[in-house]
Amino acid sequence: MRGTDYEFVPADGAALLAGLIDKYETLTGRALNPDDPDRLFICWVVDVLIAERVNQNYIGNQNIPSRATGANLDALGEWIYDVKRSPAQPAKCTMRFTISEAMETAVTVPAGTRVTDARQKLYWETTRDEVIPIGETSVDAMAQCLTAGEAGNGFAPGQINTLVDVGNILYFSSCANVTASEGGADVEGDDAYYERMRLALDAYTTAGAAGAYIYHAKSVSDNIADVKAIRPVWLRTAELPVATDENGDHCAFMGGDQLNTASLTVRAHGATEATELAVDYTVAYTDGLLKIGIVSGGALDGETSVDVSIRQDNGGRVYIYALMDDGNKAGTTIKDAIAAECNREYVRPLTDMVSVEDPEEVGYNIDLTFYVDRATKTPMAEIEAAVSDAVDRYVKWQYARLGRDINPAKLWQLLMETGIKRAEIRAPAFRRMDDGSEGDVPELAVLGTRTVINGGYENE
Repeated sequence: MRGTDYEFVPADGAALLAGLIDKYETLTGRALNPDDPDRLFICWVVDVLIAERVNQNYIGNQNIPSRATGANLDALGEWIYDVKRSPAQPAKCTMRFTISEAMETAVTVPAGTRVTDARQKLYWETTRDEVIPIGETSVDAMAQCLTAGEAGNGFAPGQINTLVDVGNILYFSSCANVTASEGGADVEGDDAYYERMRLALDAYTTAGAAGAYIYHAKSVSDNIADVKAIRPVWLRTAELPVATDENGDHCAFMGGDQLNTASLTVRAHGATEATELAVDYTVAYTDGLLKIGIVSGGALDGETSVDVSIRQDNGGRVYIYALMDDGNKAGTTIKDAIAAECNREYVRPLTDMVSVEDPEEVGYNIDLTFYVDRATKTPMAEIEAAVSDAVDRYVKWQYARLGRDINPAKLWQLLMETGIKRAEIRAPAFRRMDDGSEGDVPELAVLGTRTVINGGYENE
């Protein structure tokens, strides 16, 4: 939910009734008994007034985007933000069509060629004409599900393998999807639609704002839960030979734009301990050339090579990372769609090079034992079900955002809400995750094993 409704006019029936009765008794000078006809009439009036006040509050909230729902939210979205609710979208996959042997003429796979799975559960069609070139036996074609929505997601490679329009392809031999189907989405929900409205405020810039890229990336599919748009920063490491410059000084050189000299570390080759700036070496960085001067008498004096590491900013590059609402990183189809959307001329600044990358997956396990107070009146079966549900909710919370820290404290919080006495959480341990804010690759927590043990009853 996006928040509780505002109360523009008070709708407390008891308070209104008390106020009207008090006013009546003041004006008439007589007390009203519970069964007095005038009191019953006042009660009816209060019911009418409260119904109208509830309606006024509803109307008021339906004029606020953060509280409106359904068609009212649609109207506000188009009026205020010029953003329409995303309709149901069909899942897509890449189909490979194969003919019996290479031909001396090109073989066309026409747009609209239908395929299905062995059970004929759903049907798919190619989106444009594709041609098997002369001398080749196969071609890949994009196909989309004829049933819009999430129903078309999750068909593994090879499952969609039956040609419906057998007369469309000459010399046909076989077909199969080579990518899993993905990207299907039901009609955009109110919460997701409102969030996209807010992101739309960033979409009006073509200056390369992160919010603009996030907005356009999320527009590809309602199933995208989180997007990070970052300017990558790379850690460069190298062994550099020590040479003698024109002045007879010993130096090492590294080329590269946007090197962050403050992050530079220099070691003797093979050593683990870093040396000290100004004591063991000097730094000069001009026109993309980093010059490391070896200080005479310092720790690097006499070395023939040095090991260096330095962070390099990559202005002009934009890496986009997408996370789906099932906790998986975006597949090929969604990544290609995001890349196409974010590289449109009205989206991407001329100087940006945009690509869609995969986040770094970090595995974690769940291993815990829970104990129940012997005095509890709740059946053990209900507690076990509640614990299982709490673990499910933790897993969903953990994968809901890129770069979210692996945090066992959240698991403990959810477990304690189930009514157990205590829990021993052996795994996961806390781990800080990169969220891309420093230019690093965002990390995604991926569940490995799950072990939940009922430790039985304990006395308080």
